Amino acid sequence: MLSPRENFIRYFKNEPTERMPSSLDYKQFGPEEVIENVCRGFVYQQTPFPREKYGGRGYFGLDWVFEPEVGGAITVGKFFDDIGDWEKYVEWPDLGAVDWEKVREKNSEYLDTDKLLRASIFAGFYERLISFIGFEDAAVALVDEDLQAAVHGLFDRLADLYVDFIRRMHRYFNVELFELHDDWGSQRSPFFSLDTHSEMILPYIKKVVDGAHKEGCFIEMHSCGNVEPLMPNFVEAGLDTWRGQASAVNKPRIVRNWGDRFKFGVELRPEAGASDEEVAALVRDFKAQYAGKNVWVMMSVFMTPEHRALVEKALLS
Repeated sequence: MLSPRENFIRYFKNEPTERMPSSLDYKQFGPEEVIENVCRGFVYQQTPFPREKYGGRGYFGLDWVFEPEVGGAITVGKFFDDIGDWEKYVEWPDLGAVDWEKVREKNSEYLDTDKLLRASIFAGFYERLISFIGFEDAAVALVDEDLQAAVHGLFDRLADLYVDFIRRMHRYFNVELFELHDDWGSQRSPFFSLDTHSEMILPYIKKVVDGAHKEGCFIEMHSCGNVEPLMPNFVEAGLDTWRGQASAVNKPRIVRNWGDRFKFGVELRPEAGASDEEVAALVRDFKAQYAGKNVWVMMSVFMTPEHRALVEKALLS
């Protein structure tokens, strides 16, 4: 029988699998030594990290405030006003300063798993631009011809940093799946046109994807909102998968239209009070609906441990 890691990798490589992969098959790794994990509130490691220490100074010189109610962090105001000045203000992290060997030693038991190890990149390109100059100015910078050159320069250097991060996380910890976090849309539509995305963001997504693939790793795009109009660029970039936001997109329609060219994570969420039989029926219906499609199962974060165990059993049956 294939391990969860082996099965998921076969799925990504279009090789025969034994079962439909799910988010139960990967294990998140986000050590505290990568301070972005701390300031954004997503530390996953062997030793529990105190929640009250989330937030603070992250990469690039940005300060973050963690909001426990929403489980996330926000920046403290604009970092600077003119994107053309980014080289004056942005403090680039030195990934070589981290004692990666020591991180591996202190997490040896956590990393000893038959699951696919996954790490997150907080954040991608547009979200990072927003964190520097605010949402409105970021939107303008993507389309203002006088500002675009500065954005290209920033994004290119960000892509190099992300590829460096991928290499280190893979070579030291065998992380093979990377979530690239970059929201591109609202509930109704993308923040920008397909043409703008193609010109200003796609080249750097491709650079990260190409770097990951050269390392033997995979990229899972995280992008909330109704970004269906950008699907051509998901394919063009060579991204390995995207799970999307269930409340903002019609996932069955997208899978139907793009499932022959792309792999999708699709959320499975039993009702809070669902019985064992109802959960089993939900999984059967899900498997039947997406049989033969390029789909893996994304477990809802709202799922109870009992339902999670039932779903896992049903997926394996």
